[in-house]
Amino acid sequence: MNKKILLAACLFTGIHLHGQVNETGFVLRLTGNYSETATNNALQYVNGYKAKNKNGNISVSAGYMHRHWLYGLGFEYNHDKTMAVGSLYTRQSDSEASVFMEQGEVKLNGYGGIGYASYYLPIYRNLYFTPSFYLGLGNKKGDYSGIVASASSLPTDQILYWSSGPSPYASGYEDKISMDYFYMQISPELTWFFSNRWGINLQLGGLKFDMSDFDWSNSIKQINFNPTFWKLGILFKL
Repeated sequence: MNKKILLAACLFTGIHLHGQVNETGFVLRLTGNYSETATNNALQYVNGYKAKNKNGNISVSAGYMHRHWLYGLGFEYNHDKTMAVGSLYTRQSDSEASVFMEQGEVKLNGYGGIGYASYYLPIYRNLYFTPSFYLGLGNKKGDYSGIVASASSLPTDQILYWSSGPSPYASGYEDKISMDYFYMQISPELTWFFSNRWGINLQLGGLKFDMSDFDWSNSIKQINFNPTFWKLGILFKL
């Protein structure tokens, strides 16, 4: 019995030592995320807004670790698709009302480069707290299309059925989108090493500043730790 306990202790100690990350060396990392979100703000029957968004991104990078600091450069790709429909019912009087509806779709593909710096702070055994700072620069291209329709002076008892009948006005639209983007982000992360070469990384959202076409009026500042925005990565240390 004592021999079994001693053997288990030796194996456990060996795994622990094998799992420590070396202080220097090159690190390859593959990180990605996929999410689907839905918004439904229906007020009453034809009043409201519905949207569904699908987003996927992936990045490949190479970095160099020195004294628990990891500095890296890489490439990222992002695909985003949003489908939305909104409608508004306005009642002018007991016998008159108007309805407006718009349905649209936006698709974007983004390509860019990233640079980052991470600090590896050991927490327990092979688990590290790795706060990271990211810089991203690239371009997004895509298209959007949709249709708008409106009807007015309808009897109020027919308002609920306006979408099934002909509309006095309907028009479609479509166009292309192209924009440059730049962002900075600070993220709390956790990294677990299975060995001195392989590990997994979990990015837990963070603080982000995002700007389009280098226009400060088109910038977004957000603090978001929602699991929807978490990213999972795989690391390989050379």
